[in-house]
Amino acid sequence: MSDLPTLPALLQRTADLLRLSGANEFKAGAWDKAAALVEQEGEALRSRDSEKALQELPGIGKSLASELHHYLTKGTLPQLEALEESLPEGLIQWLNLSGLGPKRAAKIHQALDISTLDELKVALEDGRVEALSGFGKKSAKKILNTLTWMEGSEDRCLQSEALAIATQVEEWLRGCEQPFQAIRAGSLRRSRETIGDLDFLATVDGDAKALHDRFCEAPDVVEILSRGDTKSSVRVKQGRQLDLRTVEKDEFPAALIYFTGSKEHNVFLRSRAREKGLTLNEYGLYPLVDGEADRAHPVKAETETELYKKLDLPFTPPELREQVYQSWIEENTLPELVEAKDLKGVLHAHSTWSDGKNTLAEMAEACMKLGYSYLGITDHSQSAFYAGGLKPKQVEAQWKEIEQLNQHFRDSGKDFVLFKGIESDIRADGSLDYDDEVLAGFDFVIASIHGQMDMDAEAMQARVEKALCHPACTILGHPTARLLLQRPGVKLDMEKVIRLAAEQNVAIEINAAPPRLELDWRLGKLAREVGLTTAICPDAHAVDQIDRITEFGIPMARKAGFHAGAVLNCRSKEQLFDRG
Repeated sequence: MSDLPTLPALLQRTADLLRLSGANEFKAGAWDKAAALVEQEGEALRSRDSEKALQELPGIGKSLASELHHYLTKGTLPQLEALEESLPEGLIQWLNLSGLGPKRAAKIHQALDISTLDELKVALEDGRVEALSGFGKKSAKKILNTLTWMEGSEDRCLQSEALAIATQVEEWLRGCEQPFQAIRAGSLRRSRETIGDLDFLATVDGDAKALHDRFCEAPDVVEILSRGDTKSSVRVKQGRQLDLRTVEKDEFPAALIYFTGSKEHNVFLRSRAREKGLTLNEYGLYPLVDGEADRAHPVKAETETELYKKLDLPFTPPELREQVYQSWIEENTLPELVEAKDLKGVLHAHSTWSDGKNTLAEMAEACMKLGYSYLGITDHSQSAFYAGGLKPKQVEAQWKEIEQLNQHFRDSGKDFVLFKGIESDIRADGSLDYDDEVLAGFDFVIASIHGQMDMDAEAMQARVEKALCHPACTILGHPTARLLLQRPGVKLDMEKVIRLAAEQNVAIEINAAPPRLELDWRLGKLAREVGLTTAICPDAHAVDQIDRITEFGIPMARKAGFHAGAVLNCRSKEQLFDRG
């Protein structure tokens, strides 16, 4: 059956590829509108089981109805497949460059007759792109910087993509007749924000061959790199390499530590073992006799926790097995990391008042179903006109609707509150959208950078610091505005930002949108030292994005070393905005 949640993205991709191919805007725009309509229709689209029924939808003509019907019955869009086959693969990759876009990419392609990333890089460097109408030196430099930055990340994918692949593989492996225990390892288990290869470790009751065979026969496998009795490697259609290792049951704890990593953490543990007259490798922990491992007498440990204990170390959660946390491990000062059950509510979500896909009531109901007791709605402010940012009159109207909904919740006996928030753009001069009188009417304000991101470091620092010092600022949203594997963040001295935010009692968001995942976890140690508060936020634009908060937000907060007491939305609704 076709996967409807992915259909809007496929329709949007078709629109982009049409523009890239040089198609007229009217044709491409029809696909844009179809994407928005399909997202609005949701599962109700399945009930339209004929092309005629699909044509009854506004803006859906005969051609688009045929495409949609084909997708609903066969799971593909013929137009998309044709475009992907006809356009050069390298040219399609240009769409990953932030700041370029399909129209501008098409213009470069047609004017310079180039179609690969390497050719684009040369044209950016030798001045041919900046000479084109509508570009210029500044625009060309920005594209070149993004391209250069992306080159260093080309072998990695977003954590969300890796998780989707891992989930599919695990579901497939469950069909193996041979009983086994398997777990993710590597950087995915450590909750890194981007992932290279995907590692799986397993122990099998009996012959491991059946599990390796099953692994190599997974539906998305396009190449078997190796197939063995203890290790198999494959490449899947998404371009990722997947490795499966199997070990004996008594080797599993040591192997899990080893293959989880990081390399620096493993070096630290091996050094610790030697200090105690032991040696640790991927097979187990052994006494050292005459400088050699006494494999005949392994130190018994049935779990990772027991192995750490044998080394007189606290169990280290996988998220913290990075060099930056070594002192915490040595000093036994690891925090009790935040868990999903600690969350009390949701902050940073958008509704149909700006660029969200669901109404206030729908977003609130979805939060209640997930067990939360409040939702802080934060539609875009007026400067974000491209995202339907709210003008002051619209803000007042939204407040009235929020008050009406809260009254309805009280009358219905529902222990739930909608808070009046806003995601206020930080203007170039550091001021926040709206005048102070309007800002004072919100329950809380998330201040975020959305534009003019190419400012020099000194100006950007002053911009953000001024926003942090505004009395209405409650949370600094996605602080560097980075998009993982697409563009680097703005130029900021984040150590200074963190210290100032802690002084001003302003939280810094951990944004759980998969391309963002910041505050960067590498800053977590400093955040703990200065007493910074965070807020784990889904940045949800639809009801099905609210669970980002637990799927991606919690792992990143744990990786940054945050405990529940340092997380704003682990507070009750009564204590939420108490700034002491």
